[in-house]
Amino acid sequence: MSSLPLSDLHPSSPAAAPHHGPSTEPRDAPRSGTESDGQPPVRAPQDLAAGLLITAFGLTALWLGRDWPTGTLASVQSGFFPRMIGLLMVLAGAVVTGRSLLSQGAALPSLGWRPLFGVTAAVLAFAGTVEFLGLVPAVLILVGLGNLAGRPLRPVPLALLGAALAAGCVALFVWGLGLPLRVWP
Repeated sequence: MSSLPLSDLHPSSPAAAPHHGPSTEPRDAPRSGTESDGQPPVRAPQDLAAGLLITAFGLTALWLGRDWPTGTLASVQSGFFPRMIGLLMVLAGAVVTGRSLLSQGAALPSLGWRPLFGVTAAVLAFAGTVEFLGLVPAVLILVGLGNLAGRPLRPVPLALLGAALAAGCVALFVWGLGLPLRVWP
């Protein structure tokens, strides 16, 4: 068994493994899974983005409900549940964000402009037409514009989807909940 000279040991490596030949890695490159500043790399960028978004929603809920009285468990007031949901969202966001640093995950997908604009246009068209045209035409417009957001359906399945959603909305909101919505123009 031969002994290794001290010049072959890397003091920066955790196990001080022997060096066998020239290194192809630059001196300032990150080593062994950590960044050069000591921070762990983000292994799951999609989880990181989701965790930060959930945390932001939770913090927003806490900020919006900051002046509402919470009461006690025996006497719950109007701010109790929004505050609890906000705290749970912050906690869930922290867990998802922490998980993004510990386990491998998916990278961030590229932003799809077609779904973003298609869904936004569908929702805005529904909001702008439900008062004037009525619930059924507004739902049909929503379904038609929403169909443009992704891979379009053929006309027959699209018509069946629109009819089923319009009937479901009338049954739920007008008959079931008794909301004063105009059904037809």
